[in-house]
Amino acid sequence: MLSYLLVLELLMAAPSAHAREPFQWQVPGLVSTVEVPAQMNVGGIPVRMRVYTSRESVERLLQHFATAFDEAGFYIERNQQQLVAQPHLTALDTRTFTSYTVILQPEPGGLTSVVLGEAKLGERQPAEPSGVFPVYPGAVNPLLGDFEGARTLSFRVAAKEAQVRAWYREQLTRAGYKEESPGLFLRREQRIRLSLSQRGAWTEAVLFLEATGQPQAHGLAPRRPGEGADP
Repeated sequence: MLSYLLVLELLMAAPSAHAREPFQWQVPGLVSTVEVPAQMNVGGIPVRMRVYTSRESVERLLQHFATAFDEAGFYIERNQQQLVAQPHLTALDTRTFTSYTVILQPEPGGLTSVVLGEAKLGERQPAEPSGVFPVYPGAVNPLLGDFEGARTLSFRVAAKEAQVRAWYREQLTRAGYKEESPGLFLRREQRIRLSLSQRGAWTEAVLFLEATGQPQAHGLAPRRPGEGADP
């Protein structure tokens, strides 16, 4: 889930200014790197991610990236939208129209997970209709994504979480899905996960569709080991 929220942060940055030099990521106190080679596509925008572990504190890293963005000549919105609870920062290089986001997560042992992302806003292509997700009536800014073949849909709507959940349960059941557990729907070789969170009068929704690769009788497929945890 953290990786998907990073994508949302990247796409929300749309200020304008002048950039001087191409940006190069440097992580102080680097301990390890997690390879994320695949490029994602969200709302028709190419997105790339990099994940590191650092021995530096969240505060030290946040200051480091703020300084690096500033020295690169990027525009940093003063009042940034807070889409995730973790400390984070987004900046925009308008020379290449690329949005950069860093999200920091404290880890045991004094380490910090550093999730870095780049969204090439200038290379946006029209997003094709998913054709696989019913969209809740009144959904605001529905956003389609493609993550190595897995499809996503996210939006917010002025409705109660229980109402949205009941509507999707009905719609997906009509489409031939069976709810194996709360928020997890299976149909033949497809799995849809529904994640909802209430924020005041609004409900934020994320649907995640993936192929199980394991056709099952009666439209069911077993869970993979460890399934259900956030990515």
